[in-house]
Amino acid sequence: MSIKSLLQFILLLLIVIILGGIYFLYFYSSPVKKSLLDEKNLEEFNKILENKDTSSDQEILGDNKNKEDYENIDTNSENTKQNITEFQKNKDNQTINKQIEKDINVTESLMKNIEYVTTNKNDDVFKILAKNGKTNIENSNVLDLTEVDGIISSKERTDIFITSDFANYNYTNQNSKFYRNVIIKYDNKIMTCDNFDLFSNDNIAIAYGNVIIEDNNSYMKAENVILNIITKDVNINSTNKIKIITN
Repeated sequence: MSIKSLLQFILLLLIVIILGGIYFLYFYSSPVKKSLLDEKNLEEFNKILENKDTSSDQEILGDNKNKEDYENIDTNSENTKQNITEFQKNKDNQTINKQIEKDINVTESLMKNIEYVTTNKNDDVFKILAKNGKTNIENSNVLDLTEVDGIISSKERTDIFITSDFANYNYTNQNSKFYRNVIIKYDNKIMTCDNFDLFSNDNIAIAYGNVIIEDNNSYMKAENVILNIITKDVNINSTNKIKIITN
């Protein structure tokens, strides 16, 4: 073989090798490399999924833990529910008491210089005057009065005058109860007692508790005395001896 032919063979071989290398590089190795990359990416993707599942499990466990804690809180709340209720009740009571005191103060400030005038079936006039008054807490139909003056007037008889430190006046039946340092004056007589209950519709009054009746000629002590408003007759009811002193 001549040198020229040998050079041509070597040149052709180099061309074949170059073409083969190009083919391998672009048409064979790229899919393999791509496949390897896909496998690597798949592994990383799987790892991400595993981490995500683990994180989800941790979140679920965390949620369960929070739920258990919440349930424990609820249980604790149930255990302390009575105390909370008592606290709220006491707080409400304090608010109510403050409101009651406020209402009483307002009532007392508004109800001053009170005057009530009523008449009975005999046209007798019952007048009650008081410096202060407020509604009774236990009975809204009753008015509690202080520094009280009472007058019972009649066209045919002289007046009866009543004074006391306190009194209760009932709107519904128009009855009155005078008490503490009670003084009743009529005609020329003076009656003192601890309590004096006036029943206007029945025309009677009952005095009881350290009852003393005085006039210009006598001094009498008794336990209970019934006074007829119309006739002014006195009915003495006492289990003890009645003490009468005459001049």
